[in-house]
Amino acid sequence: MTPTNAPNLWQVAPPPDEAALSLIQSIRHLTLEQVAVSSGIIALGVMGWFASRFGMGWLRDRYPGGLTDWLYALRWPIGSAIFYTSLDRGLDVLTHLPAWFWPLKSSLYRLLMIIVAVGASIRTADLLVGIARKSFFSEELATDTEVHKVMTRIFRGIILFIAAVIILDNLGVKILGLLTAAGFLGGALALASKETLANILGYFEILADRIFRTGDRIAFEKYDGFVRERGLRSIRLEALSGEMLTIPNTQLVNYPVRRLTSNEGLSLLSVEVGLLYDYQRPKLEEAIRVVCAALEKKFPDCDPVGRFFEFGNSAQKIRFTLRTPYQDGAEFMRDTTTAHLIVREACDHAGLKFAFPTRTVELHQSKS
Repeated sequence: MTPTNAPNLWQVAPPPDEAALSLIQSIRHLTLEQVAVSSGIIALGVMGWFASRFGMGWLRDRYPGGLTDWLYALRWPIGSAIFYTSLDRGLDVLTHLPAWFWPLKSSLYRLLMIIVAVGASIRTADLLVGIARKSFFSEELATDTEVHKVMTRIFRGIILFIAAVIILDNLGVKILGLLTAAGFLGGALALASKETLANILGYFEILADRIFRTGDRIAFEKYDGFVRERGLRSIRLEALSGEMLTIPNTQLVNYPVRRLTSNEGLSLLSVEVGLLYDYQRPKLEEAIRVVCAALEKKFPDCDPVGRFFEFGNSAQKIRFTLRTPYQDGAEFMRDTTTAHLIVREACDHAGLKFAFPTRTVELHQSKS
């Protein structure tokens, strides 16, 4: 406890030179017993700090999971709280210190404990976000690192806002006026940045509908590429040609998006061929079987599928689709080229001929 001779109200400290002089004079009147007891209490605080820093790690290794993980995450706040409390109690023993020192010490101790509580709250929020993801989210979202990052930022922002209000209140700042001004400013910013708010809502719509993941190949409108980063306002899309595009989230919500990557990380490829109209159904079925076997041999587990999809002007068109683990434009071009060459080689070995574009022209001779 603070000694009885300490004032209850905050007093303005003297100028630095006078404060240092009065502090030195007060220290001269300290007894050896007071110094020993104060040093012992502070030493215990230092030992407690080291014990929390290194003991929590040992405890987690010995008994992993659950409570020990939480205590390990809080090792810095716990150690700091022990040290600051020991320092505060150790200084309380030194009753001969000047009167202006005690309210300054109490205010500083209260401010430090608020900072420690904020640190503990932030670290606890990180753990709660992880627990919430595993308990309430699907497996896909629970393992999404970007979801964890965004949720953690939101929780931390809320905690830091509350901490700022508490700290300003302890410093004597009138919070009500600041909150009122912040409310008006927030409303004005909301009106001025409707597009930004729409993009933020679009981000959560993308998460809720699970439209795509980071690393997936998507195609919509005139865009086709790989999602490299999902943000609150926009995504970063690497085009097949290598350019990096920034696309607002609202476009992804308002337009149909084709996701070309499966949950297993395999992306879609397609090869189209045009065969002669002379070939009947058995010949076309043989062509599909031969080409799919060749693709399966080159790309194991690619699940090749061949299907007739169009009567062209000069050919019967067959489309072959398969999935390979390409992850950028260069790998896409590599696998696409390989697939086309395999299709060509398989058709040549099977004696299948491609149709060439033709045009029928009728000539009429005028009667004279």
